[in-house]
Amino acid sequence: MASQIRTCFVTAPAGSELKVLIDALHRRGLKVVEPRLPSSEGDLEHETAEALRAADLVIGVLTRERRSEWILFELGQAWALGKRILLFAPPTSIYLPTTLRRFMTVRTSVSNVEAVNFALDQLLASPEPVKVSEGKTRQKRHLAEGSRNYLRYSLEAVGTADPRELEMLVAETLRQSGVDVLSESRPGDERADLAVWSDELQPFVGNPILVEIKSNLQTREAASRAGKQLASYVAAAGGLWGLLLYTKGPDELKSLPPNVLALPIERLFERLKEETFDDVVRDLRNRRVHGVGL
Repeated sequence: MASQIRTCFVTAPAGSELKVLIDALHRRGLKVVEPRLPSSEGDLEHETAEALRAADLVIGVLTRERRSEWILFELGQAWALGKRILLFAPPTSIYLPTTLRRFMTVRTSVSNVEAVNFALDQLLASPEPVKVSEGKTRQKRHLAEGSRNYLRYSLEAVGTADPRELEMLVAETLRQSGVDVLSESRPGDERADLAVWSDELQPFVGNPILVEIKSNLQTREAASRAGKQLASYVAAAGGLWGLLLYTKGPDELKSLPPNVLALPIERLFERLKEETFDDVVRDLRNRRVHGVGL
């Protein structure tokens, strides 16, 4: 499905180096809209609001060197207008105000060419997420009958699917289970198989969480290589965590990088009968952080 994003508004501290980001937007055919310079009697706030209304996507940039309350104001306006928002924040620890944690956030510098390109490609390839009304608590999800049937089919098909079929099977199963936004890599891409964006997972594992799918991990050495490969994808994309899914492998995968979670595909599908993907990942992450298995 072609992206509906055609225009973009970028809000960043004065003096920020945005060439990599702006060039990446232009290469993808996105027009960067800016506020018109106000006349002597003009109103910059009004012109900014008009530019935000004209944008399909709003990108916020946070840096360590410069702080700007104006950025928070503009992002708040964009949220009120129902705009799709992508936030770039420094890769190392920085406090994000509570009001910003609702946005899809990529932890990377906007001078990181590969990470910026990856984030934009994933966002443009993804369907627009379904918005949940503010103030409403998310209730426990109940799968529709069609999704339950697909989940049963998926469990039966795991053992016979070839590697490409397995990737497609996992991707469609996650969609059926209700993930917010999911995009798949193209054959030949040196990237993880899937990227999943989730508002609920943002405070725990950031966005996106990258998913690598392996049909068979015969040895712990093979599992270790797969984990290191996924960790390199996560680092290149400016992410925080990755999830390694596999059909067969050692009972325990102990030699994985600290930011790589792992789970057999069949076990994931079984858990999706009663839990959301967000619940499963949050549980795996908490167990990993507290030293309880993977």
